[in-house]
Amino acid sequence: MKKTIFASLLLTAAVCFSGCGSKVEKISEVSGNTSEAVTTSEETTEAGSYAPLATVRERNIVSAEEFDYEIVDGGAVITSYKGKDSYVDIPSDIEGAPVTEIGFYAFEAKYDLISVTLPESVTVIGEGAFADCQSLESINLPSGLKEIQCGAFAGCIGLTELTIPVGVTRIEQQAFTACTGMRALTILDPELGYDNWGLEELPDITVFAPEGSAAAGWAGAMGKYAVY
Repeated sequence: MKKTIFASLLLTAAVCFSGCGSKVEKISEVSGNTSEAVTTSEETTEAGSYAPLATVRERNIVSAEEFDYEIVDGGAVITSYKGKDSYVDIPSDIEGAPVTEIGFYAFEAKYDLISVTLPESVTVIGEGAFADCQSLESINLPSGLKEIQCGAFAGCIGLTELTIPVGVTRIEQQAFTACTGMRALTILDPELGYDNWGLEELPDITVFAPEGSAAAGWAGAMGKYAVY
């Protein structure tokens, strides 16, 4: 089972790298904290390769006992979970800053993780944030959530259901790839479009959405639609 999931996640990683943005990171150690020069755009060279255009910001990651994090634009981004608890409550604030994002691969392959509670302040679940958390059974998606990035829940075979809040306007490719245990996905936003989330390969999933909605259209085309 793990070999199959691992193969799917390798494919997901390739898709995320090629299709979900062009983020390039260079990591260096500065005064004990991680400082990363992040570029988010590229240009095509004459040789057909890609080169970074501009550095957006430097990342100053703080290492704490349970989480690594950074403060960005007044919000806290969880960059890594270092604990071993099976039930994790993400704090609502760090250093007085609201937790707004679960960062890239922050909980990746935490095999003993069973339940995560996110604060209402979280607006972004980053690329691969919970990828390959095979024992994850429960996670709340806050009402203020806006974006679920590429491969965020890929390989979460223990998740059986999720409700996508109405405020979510973007779900990137392969977000739910290899979530083979998922049975129900409820879409609250009638306008939310589909972009290869990985639902096609989930044989037992039913998508619940308002009648006449965009979700009803694409889920119906997959043969996975039910009115809620």
